[in-house]
Amino acid sequence: MKYLYSLLLLINVAHAATYDVSVNDNNFLPSSVTIQAGDTVRWENFGFNNHNVATQNSFEFTFRCANGCDDNGGDGDPAAAGWVSEVTFHNPSSNIAYVCEPHIGFGMTGSIKVLEPEISETVVIDLNQGFQPQEITVFKGQRVLFENGGGEHNIKADDDRFQCADGCRDDGMEGFEFPTGQPWQIYMQFNHIGTIDYHCENPDHDETGTIHVVSEPTIFANGFE
Repeated sequence: MKYLYSLLLLINVAHAATYDVSVNDNNFLPSSVTIQAGDTVRWENFGFNNHNVATQNSFEFTFRCANGCDDNGGDGDPAAAGWVSEVTFHNPSSNIAYVCEPHIGFGMTGSIKVLEPEISETVVIDLNQGFQPQEITVFKGQRVLFENGGGEHNIKADDDRFQCADGCRDDGMEGFEFPTGQPWQIYMQFNHIGTIDYHCENPDHDETGTIHVVSEPTIFANGFE
């Protein structure tokens, strides 16, 4: 029984997609997290003071969040308890430092390390053949690596849920989501069952692709004890 519990625990860890950080007076807990590319960090303000989370570079914030994030139509100004904000990170990075703007002098800082993840599929955008392979199937919670194999490309979901190239829209890292000829790759995790059709936005191209996200296979047969 202990073996089965450990196995199930490992499965849950492998598919973890969201890491919670509590915002307190005046610290982040935990102050540093290690995630995989494609994962999300979720901050919730439990403090009485006004807080926010913002990348250290004040000239050009990669993310600045409280009641939503500035680059996502929200308000990243420091706000009182009760706000929740999520940011996804699509590429590996050794360290992403962030602060609470009004309390940086109190040492209210945090950091995120983004590891290169295990992937289930790789899709290469070929200069002549488009998305290769054009259609893939992955289990819920798995990650896909998208790579630009040449030409000016990006990927955008037909239902607008993602838009990515050298980075993604609303990414927690610096990047560019529109078609570009620069070499790029992004990791994306798929957590919702269904079919996603996507395309390249370059008007001179007609690449399309499809991702089927299905439920995980049953590990144990019914009636196993």
